[in-house]
Amino acid sequence: MSALDALSAAEKATVLDELLTARPELREPAEAYAARLMKRADRSAVADDVAGALRYLAIDELNARAGYRPGFGYVDPSEAADEILDEALQPFLDDVQRRAGLGMGHTAAEVAAGILLGLYNCRDASSETLLEYAPDYAAERASALVSDCAKLGIVLPAELVDLLPRWSGLLT
Repeated sequence: MSALDALSAAEKATVLDELLTARPELREPAEAYAARLMKRADRSAVADDVAGALRYLAIDELNARAGYRPGFGYVDPSEAADEILDEALQPFLDDVQRRAGLGMGHTAAEVAAGILLGLYNCRDASSETLLEYAPDYAAERASALVSDCAKLGIVLPAELVDLLPRWSGLLT
């Protein structure tokens, strides 16, 4: 194993930053590679990642955030569940914003489609998950994402209407 192989992601980022500072001629090829990487998006992988992130949150976290909290008052379990679920979903939403901000509308649309598919797969909350405490979570966040995409000028894939039949009204 090499030293590079042993580095954490943050340490690799530091190495890249320092290398690009020391060797500015590498900035252009690094930028081109980064753009190629950012233009790739696997809708199915995003959907699986979103569903996994939302379904497998520890329910113990709810116990720590719901109920009476000194200085805050009473926090309803559904409110606490929404908060925890939002924290898990936020990195995916940030990815849509980031790609849209780089002018990568098609890729941002694919990531958004993956998020919507992942949310759709979580719409029927099973017991013993945080989603059980927030039964409208998936539909509410899907609606917000569709609205955000419209504001960003992101055109969602037309086939989502067929892939998300219970939410077809949300998409049209």
